[in-house]
Amino acid sequence: MKKVTVVGAGFAGLTIALKLAQKGFTVEIHEKSSRVGGLLGTDYSEHGMAERAANSLILSNRSEKLFQEIGLEPALPLESSKKRFIFRGFPKAVPLNPFEILAVAFKVVPRVLFAKASLKPKAFETLEAWGLRRLGKAATRFLLGPAIQGIYANEPQDLSASLIIGPLFNKDREKFRGMMTGANGMQDLVNHLQQALEKLGVKIHLNSSVDIASLQGPVVLATSASAATELLRSYAPAVSALIARVHMSSLISTTVFFDKAQTKYKGFGCLIPRGLNLRTLGVLMPPYIFAGRDKTYNETWIMGGNNNQDLINLTDKELLNLIGTERKRLFKRQDGILDAKINRWDRALPMYDLELEKVQNELAQITLPAGLFLHGNYLSGIGLSKILERSERLSEKIVSQHG
Repeated sequence: MKKVTVVGAGFAGLTIALKLAQKGFTVEIHEKSSRVGGLLGTDYSEHGMAERAANSLILSNRSEKLFQEIGLEPALPLESSKKRFIFRGFPKAVPLNPFEILAVAFKVVPRVLFAKASLKPKAFETLEAWGLRRLGKAATRFLLGPAIQGIYANEPQDLSASLIIGPLFNKDREKFRGMMTGANGMQDLVNHLQQALEKLGVKIHLNSSVDIASLQGPVVLATSASAATELLRSYAPAVSALIARVHMSSLISTTVFFDKAQTKYKGFGCLIPRGLNLRTLGVLMPPYIFAGRDKTYNETWIMGGNNNQDLINLTDKELLNLIGTERKRLFKRQDGILDAKINRWDRALPMYDLELEKVQNELAQITLPAGLFLHGNYLSGIGLSKILERSERLSEKIVSQHG
């Protein structure tokens, strides 16, 4: 059987390895760290579970099929998760006033009904510029901005509208039907993926550094953009230089367990617009999202992004003090902290900015060295569903060229 080497054991590496092994390839994975999963994982304590980064996968036909293939029973969200808040003086389910809602409707509804294509963003247009042009100032600041920064951890003036909004105009895009995870959190997904790979004979080498030039057969580079830059520096210097232009930003995910539950705002969480003198991007409420997350009431505070890089250097004490101060403003509460799980991801996320739009366009025009394939969250979208979709399509491409 044809051998394929996958470099990187994050979600991209694990899922492309699964697809290739299912298609009859002999697959080996090399991971430089001591564990698989990348940013995905779950910490467990006497107080409950704490996700290291993403807390779920979008529910779709593709993700349902994945769970079936690896033998993982999906945990579906609670009814309370459907309610979401955006902070505007206090957490609001609808952050716009009636006049602002009418203004948005006046701008959007006629185009949706009669000229939907006109809503498509322009090339190299920022998300903020698109929002102001198509939604208006209030909706951009209090709806679009918070929603997008909750996913991409950066602000709309720094993001590419084409990369983020553009895919919504693809006629063949998969329909999403909610969220799903494992009963024991995202670590369940990682564990089942690893077990499924091992059953298929995939060898996973941890704490492994590789020289791409020494590898035989097709190679899938399923790493971060920064790691890909280093791995390709001598093997494919032009490609390395191109990927090096991808800007990276940091993420801090802090799950805090409190001695009293916050019950006034029960929902998925609360997003926080910029310009309000708050450093937090958003707050998730795990006990109101999935069952079994509330041994002790907890919240996950998301911080970081290109304009808040300094937060990565805060000590644990300084970070928890900041959360306490901002929580008092958001929820008007000062509850005792029983425990906290802090995960710092330094320069771990690609910025979906105009420079990445240029990089992706240029990557599409160059010819990679024979047998080299690129995969990762800087190519397909930060969301796990986008990475899974790319794994499926990339595996078909590899079959067509090397099967």
